[in-house]
Amino acid sequence: MAPDFGGKPWSLVHHVCVASAVQRLNPEKVFLYYAHEPTGAWWRQTRRLVTPVRIEAPTEIFGQPLAHVAHRADVVRLQKLIEHGGIYLDADVFVQRSFDDLLDFSTVLGREGEEREYGLANAVILAEPDAPFLRRWMEEYRTFRSKGRDRYWSEHSVEVPARLAQAHPEEITILSHKAFFWPLWTDAHLEWLFDRADPIDMEGIYANHLWEAQAWSRIEFLTPGQVRSRDSNFNRWARPFVANLPDNYGAPSTAERARSLSRRLRKAVQRRALGHAPR
Repeated sequence: MAPDFGGKPWSLVHHVCVASAVQRLNPEKVFLYYAHEPTGAWWRQTRRLVTPVRIEAPTEIFGQPLAHVAHRADVVRLQKLIEHGGIYLDADVFVQRSFDDLLDFSTVLGREGEEREYGLANAVILAEPDAPFLRRWMEEYRTFRSKGRDRYWSEHSVEVPARLAQAHPEEITILSHKAFFWPLWTDAHLEWLFDRADPIDMEGIYANHLWEAQAWSRIEFLTPGQVRSRDSNFNRWARPFVANLPDNYGAPSTAERARSLSRRLRKAVQRRALGHAPR
């Protein structure tokens, strides 16, 4: 990861997601892996809940370069699950209920998209140690070819596991599109998550991926006061986890807002001509 933790500060959303996992999964231990430790008020809240683990992020796999931070994280999650087993969650996954009924399976993934049109996403993975499906998935990185946000951006994180699941269904349990990845990352669904109050049907939902990359302009500077005062699906979910914090806790300084605007403008210029899948 970049020294600035991927260009984004640790936010209210990250803290609430970790807190939801700790409360509802009730794990024996929670490890948060990073190459460069986050900073700030929200990280101080989260750090109390986890065992921080500093790592050296891999820069290549099987001789293939890992140019982008997201692809380095993709590899780390497989390595750690193969070694230890357990539940992997992206930092922008909000847990709604216990996963206990999923713990007896070798590997569990959820579909992204109602008809599996996008594949099997890797923001949530449950696996036993040395799971055959994960070892097979890792071997596929011998053909890794993405250089960043290009046409192969999501190949090994979404498309490869979907293909492997079709070839080796006995090694994996696949959950519905609602289990982890509903609502989706479209503009209409992000509005449903963060701006609208009409309820999301929670039947079949274990957790919600909040699509940080697409939703960042909506969530970057959220404060407890805003979560309490503005009615939306996410804000209702988040309120219990910030109930004891002041309204302005973690509010950004003017300098932080200016740096954020500069980053957004720079990235907008870089991506203007690029199409890419969500993360």
